[in-house]
Amino acid sequence: MTDLKEGVCLTAFYYSHEQCCWTSNETTFDDRDKCPQWQKWAELMTGHAEGGGAYLLNYFLYVLWALLFSFLAVSLVRVFAPYACGSGIPEIKTILSGFIIRGYLGKWTLLIKTVTLVLAVSSGLSLGKEGPLVHVACCCGNLFCSLFSKYSKNEGKRREVR
Repeated sequence: MTDLKEGVCLTAFYYSHEQCCWTSNETTFDDRDKCPQWQKWAELMTGHAEGGGAYLLNYFLYVLWALLFSFLAVSLVRVFAPYACGSGIPEIKTILSGFIIRGYLGKWTLLIKTVTLVLAVSSGLSLGKEGPLVHVACCCGNLFCSLFSKYSKNEGKRREVR
């Protein structure tokens, strides 16, 4: 999704710039930036790849895509899973000390946190490495605990898994 800010692959829009040009026989390693299947936004919209106007249009659309990804991430968290915001480390420590926070490690939190992490990184926002992934891992552990009666009925055992 990061490459979507710069342009689009005409054969499959979900391909990155590199994936789009893998199968191209028309480009070599030295000419990998001149792949005919990959087009920048200004080239696609106006037909001109060079010049000041094309540069400004590409820059404007780059910023627009980044804002769209970040706005979508924020909206998903606010509407569907408010517990998915933040790193999650203080709350995980609180849960491990014995407090129960209902819904903090639920399925919706896991789904929204995973999707919004992708959107936030694609928009160019800076995220911590450990915090969000600790929260995702604890959500997965909580989800797997609910599958086994030994862990689903005993909160102490659940804390051991987390």
